[in-house]
Formats: sequence, C-alpha cells, structure tokens
Amino acid sequence: MVKKVIGQRSAVNGWIYGGFCTALLSSSMVVPFAIAGPNGGQVVSGSGSIAASGNTTTINQASQNMAINWQSYNVNANERVQYIQPNASSISLNNILSQNGSTIAGRIDANGQVILVNPNGIFFTPTSVINVGGIIASGLMIQPNDFMNGNYIFDEVLGTNGTVINSGIINASLGGNVALIGKRVENDGLIVANLGSVNLAAGKQAVLTFGQGGLLGVRVSKEILQDELGIDPAVLNSGEINAEGGRVLLTASTSQDVFSQAVNTGVSESKPQCRDARRWQFHVRQWCKRA
Repeated sequence: MVKKVIGQRSAVNGWIYGGFCTALLSSSMVVPFAIAGPNGGQVVSGSGSIAASGNTTTINQASQNMAINWQSYNVNANERVQYIQPNASSISLNNILSQNGSTIAGRIDANGQVILVNPNGIFFTPTSVINVGGIIASGLMIQPNDFMNGNYIFDEVLGTNGTVINSGIINASLGGNVALIGKRVENDGLIVANLGSVNLAAGKQAVLTFGQGGLLGVRVSKEILQDELGIDPAVLNSGEINAEGGRVLLTASTSQDVFSQAVNTGVSESKPQCRDARRWQFHVRQWCKRA
C-alpha cells in the first residue's frame, strides 16, 4: 500500500545548481543569496503576532485562518521559521511582496497548514527541511480576501517567473497535503505525505479544493500553452515522492488528453499507465519508477 514516484538525479541537478542562478538573474526572478530570515511581516487578516529572536522567527497564530504580507521571505541554512497554530487545520497564508524570488535553505516547522506565495518564484534548496501539517508553495497569487472566504483561486502575475522548485525535504504530517503550483514546477528533492496528497501543478490559474478526508485537489483552469514552454516541461519530477496510502497528482492541463511534453516524470517504458499524458492520478498500488 505504498505510493511512490521516483526520479533519477539527472541533468536537472546541473540546471538547478548552475544554470538556475544565471537563468533567474537574467529573468524577472532573482534569487538572493545574502539571505536573512523573513522580513517586514504584517498580519493583514485574522490575528496573530510575529517575533524574531536570534536565528528563529516565530509566528503565533491566534485565529483559525491568518494572512500575512511579507516584504521578503528567505530562510538561511542556519535559520528557522516556526508557526505555532491553534490546531492542525489552521492555515497561515504568507504573501511575499518582494521583487525577488524566495530562497528557503533552512527549516520551516508548523503544526498546521502553511501557504507560501511568491510570484517571483520559490526555491527550496538541498539544505531545506520543511516539517508541517501541510504546505502549499505557489508561484501564483491568491488574494487575502479570497483566502479568508475559503476561495482558493491562484492566478498568474504578468511579467513574473512563477517557478517553484524543491530540492530539499518536504514532510507533511500523517494525512497532510503538499502542493507545489506555479507556471513551472520542479521536484528534485524528497516529498513525503503519507495518507495525504501530493500535487505538482503548472498553469496560469489553479483552483484548490479540499475533498473527503481533507485531501487537497488542484484543478488547472488556465493552462500553459505548448508554444509558451519551448522545449522544457511545465512539470518535472526527478526526485522522490512518497505518499503511502494517499495519492499523487501531476498536472499541467485542464483535461487529461493533451500533449505529453508538458509533464516529465521520466517514467519507465514498462509502465504505460504512467506516461503519454499530461495528467496522472496514481492509485495506491501503483509504483511509477524512473528508468
């Protein structure tokens, strides 16, 4: 009863650790390397407080849902961000207003749900460790009012990169959800969401819903067109995804029957049920392994 998607460490490593910096510095997403913890946080909906001490930033959330606007949100390898939330279903929305992408190289801990939003991109480096009830990392924007009203509609911001890359470790609690959504999404690290769900979704607009048992679903309502991608896939998994007893969804489309170049899991040719589509729903007993 193990759901596992495994990709070989391949040429994407060279892109992330080499070309990544050059490409992003020449585009609208600039990932800063002189990192300091999250700065300029202001609670704009709900209630809570933010405190920084040494290398730790602590967010004490008082309301069930809370939205924070940050001037920047970066976490160095020796830094930690901790969310103390009322319960496992509490959600903290973190809208990052910086003109630069966010680099997460340290720890993020939360007993509830965390949403990180930066249209200029989010990069979880190989040193990052994320232990949360659940997490959504998005290169698409959501309005705080929509979030507070339970409308999880994420839209592109024109002129931004919208890329989300995970090269670290993301671990959701039992039954928790992990979603990486943006104009382009890559996983080169490890994602664990036992009895929960993992969603990697690329598009210009995405709508998130919570189904039976609290599992998260993602529907791409405005897709990335093939001529906008060039030769690169919109969703690329070359890392490992473990969701024992749960489900894994990789999507870059409003429907199941569109061109295969948009999603790349490097699935073995001996597993035809896992290839030749832009959208897969992996059932619990399936094991798709990179050749």
